[in-house]
Amino acid sequence: MADHLDVLITASVEGELAPFISMIPRSTPTVIGKRPFVRGTLFGCDVGALITGPGLVNTAQAMTAVIEQVKPCLIIHTGCAGFFKESGMTMGDIGVADSETDIHLGIESDNTACPEPLPFSILETALGDITGHYPLNHTLGENALGILSRAFAKQDIRIQKGCFITVSTITSSDLGAEKLYTAYSPLMESMEGSAAAHVAHHYHIPFLEIRSASNRVGKRDKTLWDLPLAFERCSLAVSFLIKHISELR
Repeated sequence: MADHLDVLITASVEGELAPFISMIPRSTPTVIGKRPFVRGTLFGCDVGALITGPGLVNTAQAMTAVIEQVKPCLIIHTGCAGFFKESGMTMGDIGVADSETDIHLGIESDNTACPEPLPFSILETALGDITGHYPLNHTLGENALGILSRAFAKQDIRIQKGCFITVSTITSSDLGAEKLYTAYSPLMESMEGSAAAHVAHHYHIPFLEIRSASNRVGKRDKTLWDLPLAFERCSLAVSFLIKHISELR
């Protein structure tokens, strides 16, 4: 029988979790499924931090390996993300997902740049059949929004809730960004979110996704990015949620 964990925190690369891991006193690093995994206690919670590797396949493999050994009561998926300018977000702001959509999963359409939904389910859940769009737990999202809004109230940091999209091809043009916003009205774009949501739904584990904006979706200019700021703020946001875990659930 699998061991139990209060909260599993996942992100794709080490930098996204390094500030959070540094907050855990006397943490224990190990490897599960050939992925770095760190376990410890923070604010009285038994937490585990998993570095999955980038992309859908790495995320699904890493999370499955850990969940089969250490069953979490809650998963918080985090990291940096690109934000859409139409959302009103800016660098370092924090997004809370109310849904995740894999935009490359579906049927090619002659009428739009985005695929139509699959005509069959890839996963059956209590929230309905999944065809590429993952609704997320409304209560968890609203509670997280409230906790983070209070925590960052005195700082110039926007906390916003809305839909996230997952891409396998990174958007690198303003035209591409405009098409995606027209189709989905998303807050943020990442490469792992729908995989994390899928695994959480499959194992019936409450799931929350929190990301910090590191760049604007559109023309790719890394001189305008701020990864360290996004890494710091997403880790800080997760630590606030852990500190107020009783309010979150």
